[in-house]
Amino acid sequence: MSELPADERIEARLGPRFERVEIERRLHAVPPHEVYEVSVDGRRAVWKASVTDRGAAGVEGRVLRFVGRETSIPVPEVRDVGEDWFLAAYREDAPAEPADDERVLDRSWLRIAGRTLATLHDEARFDRPGLLTIDGDPADPASGIRVEAATDGNRSGATPDAAWSATADTTWSDALDDLLRAYEASVVGTGYESAIADARNFLVDHADRFDVLDGGAALCHGWFTPDHVGVAGDVTTCVIDFEHALAGSPEWDYWRTAVPLFQGGGWEGPDDAEGTFRDAYESVRPLPDGFDERADAYRAFVAASHIDSLATQRGIDAETREVADFLAAYIGDTLDTVRNS
Repeated sequence: MSELPADERIEARLGPRFERVEIERRLHAVPPHEVYEVSVDGRRAVWKASVTDRGAAGVEGRVLRFVGRETSIPVPEVRDVGEDWFLAAYREDAPAEPADDERVLDRSWLRIAGRTLATLHDEARFDRPGLLTIDGDPADPASGIRVEAATDGNRSGATPDAAWSATADTTWSDALDDLLRAYEASVVGTGYESAIADARNFLVDHADRFDVLDGGAALCHGWFTPDHVGVAGDVTTCVIDFEHALAGSPEWDYWRTAVPLFQGGGWEGPDDAEGTFRDAYESVRPLPDGFDERADAYRAFVAASHIDSLATQRGIDAETREVADFLAAYIGDTLDTVRNS
């Protein structure tokens, strides 16, 4: 990734496309992305770009554009997109990261967001599961997205590093393992590789439990919490941050949301918060058969994703190791319990 200052990076990408580009303020700068409010030809906009190889802003911008075109979910309009960045219209109603003392879940948000997540899963579908990539020339703004997966030799006969476009017989467990493998690679050298390897081994041993996609793969947002989902009155007003998007099981997206909301993410809410959210989701579409039986395993997989986020965003060091230790122990203990149940 470029080591130029932010203003030079933005000018290099947007300068050839617009007559006047001005940086207004930095909104967010946590690896693997940076986000700035900019003014482009006198119009407010948001610039998001990858700052490390783990970032995929070029994919995210195209996912955002896809959602805006193909679904009823309200998202910012994408004005331009490149290989590792995108430019979206500024939205006054876009949600923002709340202060620590404002991390409160009210029933209205839970009901509306639950319905909206289910609606996303209903309206944005793919014919197979997998990770998402750019379909065509990454430098061409017209290029869209496609499902792609990298599958290991134990299941496909390919070499471990082989990349291939997912085929119709790709399973959700294949795609989920690809994701877990990316997490494992991101923590190499931290001492937590074995925790994520344990999750991968469990998934391979019990793949048939998870391959229950009904009607194709859903577009999964990956972090459907109040800092990414704005509501007002009885409707969702704006959804942002599709950087974790993939095509897969709605169960994954449900637990990627439920774990931070209801199990240690620092949000406070009513005693029936999780039930309210789930009831709202299921008022639009049912969760798959066997959902409750797979819940513990999914929560362990989500814990693996949180180790990856910790390593990517903050690094594993003396300040973060206690959290990483807790997550690793949770993965091991949870999967041992499931194996023995």
